[in-house]
Amino acid sequence: MTNGTRGDLFYGRQQETIAVMKWILKENFVLSANLHGGSLVASYPYDETRTHQSIYAESPDDDLFRFLAHTYAEKHSTMNKRVECGEQFTDGITNGANWYDVSGGMQDFNYLHSNTFEITLELSCCKYPSSNDGLLQKEWDKNKEALLTYMEMTHFGVKGFIRDTLTRTGISGALIQIQGILHPVRSVTSGAYWRLLLPGSYNITVTASGYIAQTKHNINIINENSTNALRLDFDLQPSTQDMPISAENISAINSIYDTLSNYAKQLTSDSRDELLRTLLEPTVNFQYHIYDSLVTKLKELNAKYPNITTLYTIGQSVEKRNLWVMIISDHPLIHEAGEPEVRYVGNVHGDETVGRECLLLLIEYLCINYQKNDYITKLIDNVRIHILPTLNPDGFEYDYKQAKHAEGKGRLNSHDVDLNRNFPRIELEQSLKADVAKPKTEFSNNQNRLDKFSTGKYLLEPEVHAAIHWSLIYPFVLSGNLHGGALVANYPFDSRIKDSTRQESKSPDDSTFVMLSKSYSQAHRQMFKDQSCIQFHDGITNGAAWYVIEGGMQDWSYVYTSNMEITIEVGCEKYPKENELEIYWNDNKGALLAFMTQVVHGIRGFVFDIKTQTAISGASIYVHGIEHNVSSYRDGDFFRILSPGIYDITAERNGYISETKRNILVTNQSSTYIEFKLKPKYSSDVETSDKNSSKLEKIYNKSKEFVLHRTLFLIIVGILALTFAMIFGVIVLYLRGRSYSIISSQSRVGFQRYEPIPQDENDTFTMSRNNRHKTIRNTHALPSDSEEDETLFSPETQRAIFA
Repeated sequence: MTNGTRGDLFYGRQQETIAVMKWILKENFVLSANLHGGSLVASYPYDETRTHQSIYAESPDDDLFRFLAHTYAEKHSTMNKRVECGEQFTDGITNGANWYDVSGGMQDFNYLHSNTFEITLELSCCKYPSSNDGLLQKEWDKNKEALLTYMEMTHFGVKGFIRDTLTRTGISGALIQIQGILHPVRSVTSGAYWRLLLPGSYNITVTASGYIAQTKHNINIINENSTNALRLDFDLQPSTQDMPISAENISAINSIYDTLSNYAKQLTSDSRDELLRTLLEPTVNFQYHIYDSLVTKLKELNAKYPNITTLYTIGQSVEKRNLWVMIISDHPLIHEAGEPEVRYVGNVHGDETVGRECLLLLIEYLCINYQKNDYITKLIDNVRIHILPTLNPDGFEYDYKQAKHAEGKGRLNSHDVDLNRNFPRIELEQSLKADVAKPKTEFSNNQNRLDKFSTGKYLLEPEVHAAIHWSLIYPFVLSGNLHGGALVANYPFDSRIKDSTRQESKSPDDSTFVMLSKSYSQAHRQMFKDQSCIQFHDGITNGAAWYVIEGGMQDWSYVYTSNMEITIEVGCEKYPKENELEIYWNDNKGALLAFMTQVVHGIRGFVFDIKTQTAISGASIYVHGIEHNVSSYRDGDFFRILSPGIYDITAERNGYISETKRNILVTNQSSTYIEFKLKPKYSSDVETSDKNSSKLEKIYNKSKEFVLHRTLFLIIVGILALTFAMIFGVIVLYLRGRSYSIISSQSRVGFQRYEPIPQDENDTFTMSRNNRHKTIRNTHALPSDSEEDETLFSPETQRAIFA
């Protein structure tokens, strides 16, 4: 049975399933349980894994779900005793997928598509007990207290209202985000919200379109009253983010970006040390941090600088180590509309350790210099920075324990897989430019859904799956992933067109990637000198020109997201001695700053609906001549790094008429601000108009290309001008000859000449009809030979009075 439209949420579902799905999506459920039989256990999300294997599938609220399941099992008279059904479940609970993998389960749907926290309760070993021997009564007795107690869990956590400060009306659809838990809930129609939480201290942020985000820190949840959750209201101040920003704001941001750009340029010059000496240095012993000490250090920095940092995990490694990310920003908990986001990723290969330690130092470097150094303060206030010190903690832990480093399996994860070969592969084809490759049409950053990469087609490692999910939910603009074993900045493409013999595999953004790579190499103390273990001109290389990689991180990021990513080899030694780490830090620290500052270059702006003035997310930003688009984020903001030049830029979105801005100047300073205001499409007439506009666009572009070929253009224009001049001359000569002929003819027939005399307001022409012929009396005509009026045309003489 197929219901709904292909691609929508209900397509292919059974009628009963659709009814329940609509019920879940319509009602404001907070807590739920679905009751089954055939076993005796409380099962909690997730039920499904990407590989469909029976392994633990942890959700962001895993601790909360375990508590809910424990609550039911403990109040059930036999569930937690492990004495029935023959199956052994510790404490009577289980993670769904760890028991067996279920695709399309109800509890996962509730958690992912609504505000509801749901678990699955297997109530009895017998699926269909007899009603005649008292078995149903026994099952009721076993479950009734557990059912009541479970419902009381609805009041655990926090609840409240989200209102407009000015109008005091409720704000629906606001996102309630808990720091460290990547699962927001939304407010309902009245502005009310509920969020189940375990006891603890939380930072809670509320964001809503058209309002300034608000964070309340250190909210203490104790859950001492099982009938009433903590009341916490948010009053949001309306903002102008959904409206075009003022020229003053644009100018102010341009000025800040100019300043940041100048700092980055200084880092690429001989005066870099002069700037670096103004920065405070981390007071640390240079040493390697095993996983536990790395996590301790991150948590210490987060506790020490809570106003500019937040710590979160994007997932877990094979061996269940969390992949921790630190955000550094003046508003670390939220994406600020119009503010770009950048990231660094280290330790993709477990035995390449310098990047891991440099990124840990960079976090502290930024924090200690905030509000003490102008460069760092402006950077943190205007860019949201994400830093993941290690993507492969398991590989590092293995290699750390070896007597000899960087010689064994430490490069790989615990499944012996190279993470930088495990990303979905990209197939390339020839672009419109002879020396440039582009992804095939099926590889598109407009199709960046996580479920696309969660199928059996892609055997993704958990670390790679986490990195993909991370890349798709945050609007990264610029990224660097740090490796070791060489000294070079490597840019896309790493892969190559099948059977191509070209050494380089240039992307559509080749000139921009060269600019980005040079920003790192020239700010590095050694990289640009071409004197390292492997020599590269200017310290940069196209990936495939060095060696071909399939399944690399930088190619995937570029093709499937709006993120411009390069791979940075930070040193010839993969695993140097600890006493050499300070040298590597001093070589790289300026380059790390200069590279992420490149995010201020290119173009930036917003896409709005011209009718409602609301932001349009998911609009494609197309730079003419570059076959690679970026997309606007949820606030309608977009960022597109470009090398200096003049560009035509188009914004388009389904349901809207596209808009093009022409001759946009991009400099090597602040990014150029552009605002698109798209008109909605209301009828097929608009589509026809759009097609006509497209034809005119093609004609314009062809004409523009023709005019730009100046020599040929001038020759053709000159020939046309000469031709027109000759034709004009012939016409003039013809008319003169014709005039002479007419005058001669008139003199032969006694042409009567009239001399015009200026009229006053009393003078008139008189008109009458004489013998059915129209006559005009001219009172200012000179006396003629005849006193009678003459007709303009006489049928008798068949001659014209006026020639």
